Amino acid sequence: MLKRKVSCIMSVVMLAMALSGCGSQKQETPGSTAETEKKAETTAVSTTDSKEKVNLRFLNISPSDTRDNYFKEVFAAFEKETGIAVEYESTPLETAANKITVMGGSNTLPDIITMPDNWIPDYRSAGWIIPVTDFIEPEKDLYTDVVNKIIWGNQRKLYGDVYTIPDGLMVKGIYVRKDWCDEAGITLDYDWTYDDYFEVNKKLTDASKNRYGLTYRGARGAFDVIMSYLHTYTGGYTYDEEGNCLLNKDEAVDAFIKFTDMYKDGYAPKESINWGFTEMVNSFCGDLTGTFNNDPEVVAICQSNMKDGTWAVMPMPRSDKDGKIYNQVSCGYSYAITSSSKAPDKAYELIQFMNQPENHTNYCKTAGQLPVIKACESDPYFGEDGPFAAFIYQLNSPNLVVPATFGPFETTDLQQGPMIEEIQKYLMGQQDAQAALDSFCNVMEERMKTYLKDNPGATVEEPRTMQ
Repeated sequence: MLKRKVSCIMSVVMLAMALSGCGSQKQETPGSTAETEKKAETTAVSTTDSKEKVNLRFLNISPSDTRDNYFKEVFAAFEKETGIAVEYESTPLETAANKITVMGGSNTLPDIITMPDNWIPDYRSAGWIIPVTDFIEPEKDLYTDVVNKIIWGNQRKLYGDVYTIPDGLMVKGIYVRKDWCDEAGITLDYDWTYDDYFEVNKKLTDASKNRYGLTYRGARGAFDVIMSYLHTYTGGYTYDEEGNCLLNKDEAVDAFIKFTDMYKDGYAPKESINWGFTEMVNSFCGDLTGTFNNDPEVVAICQSNMKDGTWAVMPMPRSDKDGKIYNQVSCGYSYAITSSSKAPDKAYELIQFMNQPENHTNYCKTAGQLPVIKACESDPYFGEDGPFAAFIYQLNSPNLVVPATFGPFETTDLQQGPMIEEIQKYLMGQQDAQAALDSFCNVMEERMKTYLKDNPGATVEEPRTMQ
């Protein structure tokens, strides 16, 4: 629902701009004349008079007590060091896109916003965020190889520029009830496959004890977990070079059935067909489920709510087809400098300050993320014996493949609609697997082909590796 609102509100804003004579900016292909002119304009206004008093505004779209306190403390330290005051604003994720859209339409955006990178296509097209390529270029070696090769490498290929600076890295892992595994005589091995993972789920299930092996995600984000498994059969591709979706082809359909059979055959609680993040965490920590697929942010929750030794984190299972680890590597929330900023150079200075090793280390521990700054990687907390060991193992693995995403266009309406609803219909026996996948894959395919047609020279996103 949130994503549908984003698209609707953005359409209204862009229509209003067109009627007022401003017009909506057509998305330029990387390296186009219009894009070059836009960069030149950005550079021309990227400095401020050093004598002029500068205040900055910062919007966080994922507020929590710990994150709020961190930002307020680091902003106070920044003001003490530079004399630049930072006004801290926050809004819940559920309303963030609406708020940013309204502010973007009225040119009242804060200097810096936090945002997921899948919002880049819309915000870039609307002209609400500016490239940060020239800012980061002299400092790119301070950032990890994952940031340079995967995060920024993908942005450069898609847009010809870098638009965001990650606040931390996220990579999926499988949380496991180690105490249940010990009881069942299960030995956990980092070198496991999906078939091994399915077998663990079966062995951990004991309905008589109200225990289930799999924490199934049936609501928001439902298809993301399944898609990770389907990618192990498509080599990490979402589309072929002509824009045809691969996620509803024969081998992917068979994989979809095999994955969802874990739910249909009773290895997950029946009510999990409606579960989102909160319900999943509560059931894993509350002795109902034995495995749980999620990001490093859950580590802190487990540490606070579970006894030491009762849980562990495993890497994502390897593909049974080619032995690779297919796992999305993304940012928690990225920092973006907006076109409303009158002092983008000072805004970047604030981001530099937040990413100083000591500050960034503290932030990653607070937010449950992996560092994007090389100097932070020496902290034992992020080492091979720390709580993030399984996540670090994957980032360092030569077998890691980062699959292609849904595409460089809006898919949130699908993620919050058909990708939940059509799969639920399948799970309840109201349609077959092919129909469930076709319901949204056909729309994805149509959008990708339209994108390729409207952007001459553009290509489909390919899987990425660290090689």
